[in-house]
Parts: sequence; structure tokens; C-alpha cells
Amino acid sequence: MWAKVGCLAVVIGLVGCTVGPDYRKPVPVTPARWQAGKDQDADLTPIDPEGLKTWWKSFGDSVLDRLMDQALTGNLDLKLALARIDQARAQRRGTRAALFPSVDAMAGAQRTENPFPGLAPGIRYNLFELGFDALWEIDLFGRQRRRLEAATADLEAAKEEYAQSLVTLTSDLARAYIEYRSLQNQLRITRWNLETQRHTLKLTERLFEEGVGTRHDLVRARAQTETTAAQIPALEAELTAVLRQLEVLTGKRPGALKYELETPRAVPMAPGQAILASPAAVIRHRPDLRAAERRLASATAMQGAAIAELFPRISLSAFLGLRNTDVENLFKSAAFSYSAGASLLQPLVNFGRIRAGIDLADAQQREAYVAFERAVLEALREMETALTRYFKEEARRQTLARAVEDQRESVRLSQLRYQEGVISFLDVLEAQRALYLADMELARSEAKASTELIAVYKALGGGANAQPVQLETAKGKL
Repeated sequence: MWAKVGCLAVVIGLVGCTVGPDYRKPVPVTPARWQAGKDQDADLTPIDPEGLKTWWKSFGDSVLDRLMDQALTGNLDLKLALARIDQARAQRRGTRAALFPSVDAMAGAQRTENPFPGLAPGIRYNLFELGFDALWEIDLFGRQRRRLEAATADLEAAKEEYAQSLVTLTSDLARAYIEYRSLQNQLRITRWNLETQRHTLKLTERLFEEGVGTRHDLVRARAQTETTAAQIPALEAELTAVLRQLEVLTGKRPGALKYELETPRAVPMAPGQAILASPAAVIRHRPDLRAAERRLASATAMQGAAIAELFPRISLSAFLGLRNTDVENLFKSAAFSYSAGASLLQPLVNFGRIRAGIDLADAQQREAYVAFERAVLEALREMETALTRYFKEEARRQTLARAVEDQRESVRLSQLRYQEGVISFLDVLEAQRALYLADMELARSEAKASTELIAVYKALGGGANAQPVQLETAKGKL
């Protein structure tokens, strides 16, 4: 009895043995502070996880909020990411099932006969079977447990990749919406400027007919009007292209958003200073980095699975059912039968196949580690670049706003001076042209400042939890 207990203890101990390296989560080395924010520390606020979840609401645009809701339910990239989660979940379930015995219902019949009765006594019989077969491979060295560990990490990585899809979607949609409103604004400025120039052109024609103006003034005014008119078709084409992009992002067919967006609105302005976090906090918040870390964990676990191929495999089998040489007596009590067995398989000669598998797993683990380190560096670069561009563009926008006010005053003064005969009409045209260019540049800068703030939110991992209901539904299937 004690011998049996001892053998059972040994088996249990062996089952707990797992070969291969145990995974340790890497801790990336990050700077203590952002280089881009050194001069802005007095105006920065700490990171707000709740604000990051729906960061686009800080722009205060109800149409943008509505489009975002449509995208979060209809975007096809999100649906693809959810399908990948289901694939990873199914893969994990299949891997986990390999840890447990398999039981199959079986029925069979066989005929045995000696074809050479002269060499040996004649053997001739039938065998009929009906019952259950059970097979269990004892995971002595953790081959299946390492595979399950890898499958679990792959599932977690798929979820993080879904979260990264949310980050990408929310930033792309907000960027496209701001570009659309900016193009509408540029069209408005261009059309207003065109009307002003046409009015000026009519005045110039009348002065020329009255002999007061010169032909040079007339040709100059006409050329400037035609140049402005030529910009409208190009802006309209860009506006349509961005509209198509918004429709794709929201999962709608071409034309579905035309009437919803046709009424021009102001460009959503960047709401003050960007929120910041320490570099280490950004690394923790970004789902793409968490996905890369989970891929590294999966590759490390597969190293152990590859090493376990070197060790023996022990399988237990059993049969429970009915056996008889006569089918008519198969269902009688005398036909009841059971059997049990065990087998051991130790790889001997495989021409380097197992060693090649180990080398492959090692190389894939190194690749995953380098990919994680590269992702960390890329995240730091992205954040530094986004912060620098946002701060610089915001300063540029404020300067341009002052320049536009000065240009408007310049146009007003030039018109007065022209009416008084102090300056030529060319000076008026030049002032109008300068105002138009300044207005257009300010419109672009306003959109760019908001776009650069969106890049900051994206670098922070903003929007990763924008759709918690669907994420909870996916987790509920585990």
C-alpha cells in the first residue's frame, strides 16, 4: 500500500515539473521626464484615465461625439479585431483540452484468419467490440502547460490589439473630422474672398470704362479673381475625399453622411494644454506595448514547449465495454470487458527535428523581445514628437491669429487711402491678397493644432477603453 502511495506521489511530482525558462515581465528603461515638456511644466496637468477613455469629448463638438458613437459600433476594423479575439479564445480552449483525458465511443468488428494453415495450426475467429476508449497523455514535463501558457498570452495580446484598434480608430476619425471642418472653413474663406474680388473687379471695370482706372489694374484684378476661383474645385475634391474617409471609418456606404455634415461648423479647437503623464505611465497605458509584451510572454512559453519535446511521453489508455467473438452474444453479461494500459515514448533518432524546433523557438523569442524594445522606443519617440509639434503649432496659431487681425485692419486702411487717392489700386489688391493668405493659413493652423493634440492623445493610448461594453462581453465568453 505504501509503495502505491509513494508511486502516486512521484507521479504527482513529475506532473508538476515544467521545463523551459519561466517568463519574467521586462521593465523598460524610460526617462524621468519628457524633453518636449521641459518649458511647459507649469501649465501641465496630470493624466486623467477617465478623460483618456473619451478624450474627444473635450473638444465639445456634438457632431464629432455622434460620429464617434457610430464608428465604435460600425467600424469594420473593430469587428476584425473582435474576430481575432474569438480565434485566440478558441485556440486556447483547444490547447487546454489537451491537458485532459479524451473519451471516445467506439464500435468495431474484425476477422482474423491464418492464410497458411500448412505452416501453423489454423486460426480463424471474429471479434466484435462496443464500448468506450479513453486516452490520456500525462503532461510530465509541461509541454501542454507551456502551450496553454502561450495560448493564454496570445488571447491577452489579441485583446490588447483590439484596444489598440480603438486608439487608432478614435484618433483617425477625429483627425478626419477636423480636416473636414477645416476644408469647409477654407471653402468659406475662399468663396467670401472670391465674392469680394468679384465686387472689386466690377468696380475696376467701371473705373476703366470711365477712364479713371488703368488697364493694368483691370487685368490684375481679373487675374486675382480667376486664381481664387480656381482653388474652389480643388478644395471641393478634398472635401469629398475626406467625407468618404469618414464614411468608411463609421462603417457606412458613400453618401450616408452627406446631409449630416453638409452644414458647416467651426473647427473644434484644441482645449488648452495637453494632459501629460510620465514616460513610465505612458508605457503602461499604451495597449500596443502591452500587446507586444504579451507576444513576448507567448514566445517564451513556446521555448519551454519546444524543450519538452526532448523528454519522454507517458500515455494511459483504457477500454470499457462489450467484447465477444459472436455478435449474437455481444450483449450478454459474459461479454462485458475492460482493459487498461500504459505506454512510454522517448524520442531517439529524429535527424535534428527537435533541436531545430528548439532553435526556432529561441529565435522567435529573441525576435519578440527586440520587437518589444523597439515598440517602447517608438512609443517614446511618438510622444516626444507629438508634444513638440503640438506646443509649436499652438504658439504658431496664436501668432497667426494676431496677424489676421492686423491684415484686416490693413485692408480697411488701404481701401480708405485708395478712396482718398493716396495709394494705387494695386496696393488694395495686395492687401486683400495678404488677408486671404493669412486667413487660409490661420484656418489650416487651427486644424493642425487640434490634429497635433489628437496625436498626443493617441500617443497616450487614449480611447483604448472607449467601448467597455463590448470588451466585457468578450471577457464573459472566457
